[in-house]
Amino acid sequence: MQMSSLRIFIDFDGTITDCDVGDSIFERFLHPDLLERGWHREIIEDWKAGRISSSECLVRECENTVVSREALNQLLDGHTLTPGFGCLVEFCRREGIPLTILSDGLDYYIEFILAKYGLSEVPFHANHMFFSGTALGVDFPYVDRGCGRCANCKRWHIDSGRRDGDTVVYIGDGYSDRYAIRSVDRVFARRDLAEYCDRNKVSYTPFENFYEVMDYLENGNGKG
Repeated sequence: MQMSSLRIFIDFDGTITDCDVGDSIFERFLHPDLLERGWHREIIEDWKAGRISSSECLVRECENTVVSREALNQLLDGHTLTPGFGCLVEFCRREGIPLTILSDGLDYYIEFILAKYGLSEVPFHANHMFFSGTALGVDFPYVDRGCGRCANCKRWHIDSGRRDGDTVVYIGDGYSDRYAIRSVDRVFARRDLAEYCDRNKVSYTPFENFYEVMDYLENGNGKG
């Protein structure tokens, strides 16, 4: 693959991290009575079914939390990266390949986790989280871009960021990534995104870690 033409966009939750950080926050800090009656599962299903947008989902999740900065940071400190991500960042730096994180999650935890692993220089676009009393609040700097299904339209960022002659690579695992892959040349997928690609006959390369991604980018070796 021609390195000079590559541009990589990558999801955060469940892709760069081993699990979905946003889900872990709401499963830990939502009002206990809401958790007890399965409210979080219901609102996620409403979002996936298209009955509410991701911005409405995030607002409702955030405003129903009870959390302190200390408790949130303690939770975030336990999250780990998918093996090889730091090496991928170094690989892209060495080869001059632009790499950008695109997330429909929250900037606070992305900044925290990247800083923990010494990767604060990696650029990203996400929704903005803040503390509001004992709850979380959220703003949406990109909500007016795209169709409105996602609070932060990944496809808009890709279309806006690509240059003539680029070969655009997307790496993801989840629901919002299905829109992003419509604007790229090569997809690396796992979990929900891989299932979506299988159902819709979208070509992709499966991966479990970023060493596999780098091997494919360097040598064209992949599992599919």
